[in-house]
Amino acid sequence: GEEGELDAAEREKREQVAAFLTFGRAAARKVRPKCVQYVDKETNWMYELCPGVLVRKVSLKTRVESSGQAMEVVVDASGTAPNPSESGARHEVVELGAFISDSSSSALSFDEFAVPETQDRVKNHRKPLFTQSFGLQGKTDPRPIQVQFICSATARDDVVAGVQWRGDDPKGGPREIAAFLVASRMFCDPQHSDADDNDLFTVRSLLQPLADAHTCVTRNEGWWTYEFCFGRKMRQYHRDGDGRITAEFSLGSFDSAGNQELESSGAALVSEHIDATHDVSRPAYLELYDYGTFCSEFESHAPRKARVFYYCSQGGTSHHILTVKETQTCSYTVKVSSPVLCDHPHFLNDEQKSDAQAEILHCIPVVGEAQP
Repeated sequence: GEEGELDAAEREKREQVAAFLTFGRAAARKVRPKCVQYVDKETNWMYELCPGVLVRKVSLKTRVESSGQAMEVVVDASGTAPNPSESGARHEVVELGAFISDSSSSALSFDEFAVPETQDRVKNHRKPLFTQSFGLQGKTDPRPIQVQFICSATARDDVVAGVQWRGDDPKGGPREIAAFLVASRMFCDPQHSDADDNDLFTVRSLLQPLADAHTCVTRNEGWWTYEFCFGRKMRQYHRDGDGRITAEFSLGSFDSAGNQELESSGAALVSEHIDATHDVSRPAYLELYDYGTFCSEFESHAPRKARVFYYCSQGGTSHHILTVKETQTCSYTVKVSSPVLCDHPHFLNDEQKSDAQAEILHCIPVVGEAQP
């Protein structure tokens, strides 16, 4: 009865939160190699937050001992961490908290924003934000510092987009930090961020430079050579011993309208097996190529066309055509790997996601793949 429905809804909610936290942790790890810095000009402290590790502040005033007298000098607040060993200058470093835990929490109200647009985004943010807590006394810390992460496709680097100060500072004492908002491209996953966020950071934006540079990759399969030019066209040809091309077909040109539609509807972000030997489907990005050389096998003379699936090649440095298959007469499926896609959150949990899905996928026969 009702209780069973409640349990199912509760379970689904728990699963959603667990998936969100898995995503958030992976995204925060991507942010972490560079700790994010924030300079408070009013007090000349530079805050440094290292996701999942610690929050601390470094004084931008240095104490320089000259002829026995201590002098305070404000150093350049360019955001580069002061080097304490320089010329006897000493920077005060204050540890503010070590990582305690993470959670899925609604957006806090921040006092100051780097740009006004962020203020509106936070105010209207309907989905929860990935949140990390930092404190000096572990789980018992009465006032942990919160760090929340939000999608921002426009920031190429991860930045502090908002701060919240404590309202109950000691009289006359320096103001104390309560929370930070970190903006990062790594949090722009359509599943886990508000809808308008995804318009900002697309896989297309990562592939566009390859199209602009006329980047092409080839693959030889027996008599034929396949050539794929990113965001432009796909062809197959045969080159004779003397270098002359004696046979050539276009398998399609980039279908602008079709791909725009796929991208904006979210249907371009898919999960797909690389080939029959990999029983785990992996995150992929789909593009359509159309209006290739007309096909004589059909009475209607339809043009050749191709679906191109892109995969992230972790740690790779070059692009490859993995496979080309004629899945139906004059209709091709092409699989390409490239390291540029790995910077998009859809590919974040490539391995983890695929393992979790593998268990579910075994029992579903793939329609249309079976060869008679």
